[in-house]
Amino acid sequence: MIPVAGARQLAAVHDMDEPGRLVAILAALEDEAPVVREQAVRYAARYLEPARLVRLVANDERAVLRNGAIAALERQGPCAVPPLEMVLAGPVDAELAMFTLQVLTRVADRHSAAAILPFLHHANANVAQAAIEALGAFRASEAVPDLLALMGGNLWLQLASVNALGEIGDARAAGPLLELAPDSLLAIPALQALGKLPAPAVAVPLAQLVCDVREPASREAALLALADVVARNPADPAVLHALSLVAGAADEPTLLRMVQGAVATVDDAPGPSRLRVAAATIAVSAPVAAAWAPALVVLAEATDLVGILLRTTGPRLVPLIVSHLRDGGPRVRSLIVEFASAEVIPPPLLLGALRDSHALVRAAACRALGPLQLAESVVPLVELLKAGCDEERAAAATALACQPSGHIAPLAECLAPSDEPELLCHALGVLEATGGQLHLERVLELAHHASAPVRRAALRALAGLGDRRVEPLLLRALADVDPEVPAEALELLVQRGGKRTLDNLMALLSVSDSLRFRVIRALGRLRVARAAPKLEALYPDCPLHEQLEVVGALVLIAAPGLRDFLRARLSEPNLELRRAAARGLAGLAGTEDLPQLASLASDADWNVRNEAARGLARLPLEESRPLLLTLARDVESVVAVTAREAFTGEPARTWALSS
Repeated sequence: MIPVAGARQLAAVHDMDEPGRLVAILAALEDEAPVVREQAVRYAARYLEPARLVRLVANDERAVLRNGAIAALERQGPCAVPPLEMVLAGPVDAELAMFTLQVLTRVADRHSAAAILPFLHHANANVAQAAIEALGAFRASEAVPDLLALMGGNLWLQLASVNALGEIGDARAAGPLLELAPDSLLAIPALQALGKLPAPAVAVPLAQLVCDVREPASREAALLALADVVARNPADPAVLHALSLVAGAADEPTLLRMVQGAVATVDDAPGPSRLRVAAATIAVSAPVAAAWAPALVVLAEATDLVGILLRTTGPRLVPLIVSHLRDGGPRVRSLIVEFASAEVIPPPLLLGALRDSHALVRAAACRALGPLQLAESVVPLVELLKAGCDEERAAAATALACQPSGHIAPLAECLAPSDEPELLCHALGVLEATGGQLHLERVLELAHHASAPVRRAALRALAGLGDRRVEPLLLRALADVDPEVPAEALELLVQRGGKRTLDNLMALLSVSDSLRFRVIRALGRLRVARAAPKLEALYPDCPLHEQLEVVGALVLIAAPGLRDFLRARLSEPNLELRRAAARGLAGLAGTEDLPQLASLASDADWNVRNEAARGLARLPLEESRPLLLTLARDVESVVAVTAREAFTGEPARTWALSS
């Protein structure tokens, strides 16, 4: 809760004249209560021009006020960039330059790099470091030559330059960074930066460091960097050569202990550590045979790399993979079955895996077989659908859903009304994906099943068919005793469309029941123009939740007269209706709506202002720029972000501030 004194200072800010507002905000920025200062920052970002805030940053005698001004500039985002760049363009003392560079790092984009580049060689090391960090954050490749030139100077600037080169990710930095490993003070940061470069060729020297370096921290850093390069370029020739170097040295005791130890480490954190994942990446792809199986499991838990690496490295490792498929644990066998390529695990082996002793492997075999669409897999998949555990059933159903409709005759075994509902739902889901024509009579019968989930699944399987009995069945389902069945049936009717469906939906508008709001929504989704007059006539007398649906439906239909209807809703006492109307107007916005959007831009409700920003973004920037720039500094950050999106692609330095 804001203290009373601070509340008095800020309560009337919106209604004050400019001099009074300035006094109130400046006082609140130095209030002794942190919560008051935080609120004052929001108002300062909204009401104080960036140039004024920059002058406050230059005030080195009032540190609290300076901090508040910096926070307000950061909230203003790109609006603050032009005056900040102007500070750097003129004479500026070191402290102000440093603060300006730090703020620019957080609010500008790479187009500001030109203004920052001269400060790389500033006499004050703190200023130079701030410039280096800014250019790294912007990934400004034009700074690479200057950053490389700084590698022979001040140690702190060298460190900042190494980190920035990693963030920029320019291959020109590879050679100078490699020169720093493994013996310099900057070896570990340099290795970390190397792992970020788009330069697969660095994999070979990194692999040599992994094999040769004995100092643990540097070796681990090289391993992490090599794993990053492998993850991005698993099939690159240089990467494959690097992996062969590691594989050739895998029996070296200290290397083997490091990889095995990292893979086997039990982490306190929720997921595996970066080192553990890196060691697993190298162990799987090199391979390091003694750590291969546990490494495979680590990768499956932590990343999506397991499939990529098994498919790209598998052909080189067939004997190793086949031995683990025969003798490995269930988790390892399941990963091999699911992710190895067909040249490693051919279809006959996959079909055999459907009879594996462990459910994990059988389910993995289902997932691998699905995309292959093998007719000979259908019968064993149906058997698993009938008798498997939950995971097997789900995997078998997914695999069967990939089959051509002509393959799934054996699915009849899972469509008897006496079968358990869960099995029936899985089988009906298969028919929904493949077309239910082959088992049409069974599905029509299941549409009357005692289980509501089964009835819904049957309706979904039928909805895509052209049989004349389907639409009457869906219409009758609108009266189902289970509330989820009518909702499902209505959704399916909307998907089918057609004149008869539209006529029935129009008739249902006259029935005031729990389904009518869904009918209103459906007419909107179908964009039924002839429904617009009836919806407008219905609006005054229906309950609030239906009124909201009417507004939404009319916006989708976009019939003549919609703007007048929505403008009338802006005067409604209910806030949700006003928001819905503002949302509708934002979606329609054209140049003629500029006065209305200007009014919405100053609304007390931030949701309405946000819709104003969305609508203004649809207009030519030369017309909407002043209003958008004001909204880009809104006290509510959501509104500010929406307004700023209108300037996407336009360099922040070109924004012209409104007066």
